[in-house]
Amino acid sequence: MNKLSIFLALQGLCLLATAQPQPPADPLQALLPPAHQVQDVVLRSPATRAALAQRDGQLRRADITESGPAEFTARLSQQNRHVSDPSERYSETLLSLERPVRWWGKAGLDADQAGASRSSARLAYADAIHETSRELLQLWVEALRAGMRLDNAQTNLTLAQELDRLAAARLRLGEISQLDASLAQAELQRAQAALDQARGAQSAAVARLTRTYPGITLAQPALPEPAWLQTRLEALPALPELRQQYLERNHQLNLWRSEAARLRLLAQRADRDQWPDPTLGIYTANERAGAERIIGVSISVPISGKVRQNHALAAAADAQNAEDRVQQLEQSLGADIEARYNSLQHLARAAISVDTAALTQQLAAEKSRKAYTLGEHTMTELIQNRRLAAEQLTSARLAQLEVLEGLALIELDLHRIWDFDE
Repeated sequence: MNKLSIFLALQGLCLLATAQPQPPADPLQALLPPAHQVQDVVLRSPATRAALAQRDGQLRRADITESGPAEFTARLSQQNRHVSDPSERYSETLLSLERPVRWWGKAGLDADQAGASRSSARLAYADAIHETSRELLQLWVEALRAGMRLDNAQTNLTLAQELDRLAAARLRLGEISQLDASLAQAELQRAQAALDQARGAQSAAVARLTRTYPGITLAQPALPEPAWLQTRLEALPALPELRQQYLERNHQLNLWRSEAARLRLLAQRADRDQWPDPTLGIYTANERAGAERIIGVSISVPISGKVRQNHALAAAADAQNAEDRVQQLEQSLGADIEARYNSLQHLARAAISVDTAALTQQLAAEKSRKAYTLGEHTMTELIQNRRLAAEQLTSARLAQLEVLEGLALIELDLHRIWDFDE
């Protein structure tokens, strides 16, 4: 085989490979804005920047806790001594340097408490990013929902205009009464009013999204087939595993756990504070105008009373309160994810049923149009059937969007999408 044949064979293989159908994109990902765009917008949002500043401040305070608040204290005393017999005056000076020290294992507890504070700071920042992402997702879906209602209103207006033209033409031919023509005109006016309302709602929803998160580009993606929803939900973990993953990755719960651990360390520190820390010092004195020089060390210890004991008891109560609240939050979050999971299962089945009903109603509306043309249906029946068909179609699309929103929120809470928090 010559080189040309080899080249042609390789080229053919490359063309065959490129001709293979590419796997379809995940409809859930197609519904949402691009992850890189979301990351840029979320990290630039005021809420995230405020959380970042709060994190940095808490990290610095953790450094203070670890190093301790103790400082060196320098003292200088200058005095004059007067001796009456014999009459003499002396200038005397006292210079001392003192510093409290952490004994009884307090330095280790402070280091542990600082570590817990750093963990809480990072978790609080990650939670702020996550909550900002959730808000963006909900505003995005709300804008999509408003866009769907606007599309429905525009479709209804088009149908109403067509019906009004048909009624006017048949009225001129004497095939229908003036009442039927008036009903068609009233339906057109109602559709125009509904369109104006939908435009206002859609404009408000888009403004809330784009003003809150500048840089987000709104799109109106196509919805997947209703049957896909059930298939996508079946890809989620089983409920026990889903609940475990959700609780393990929930920033709020982890933050409360970290804060409870920090408060428990603070309670241990307060209990240890019932043993007061001494203050050690060194001093030198110059007396009788330098005739006498003194060098010595000093130690002072506070005498503790009920205040330190009550402070320790209060700190222990605060720690117990935080631990009990963690258990309460864990139960609440577990119930919440279970309710959301079960609700999604029913909503997905309902979305499929509503979609089937919408198709049936559309066929009924088309038959009603033909029946009206043949004089078998009144204008009222035609308007009612068309309106029901439009409402059913909108309900079907909104039901699908509701399932997709719930699914996206669960995926976000499990950190399967937009996982760029720290």
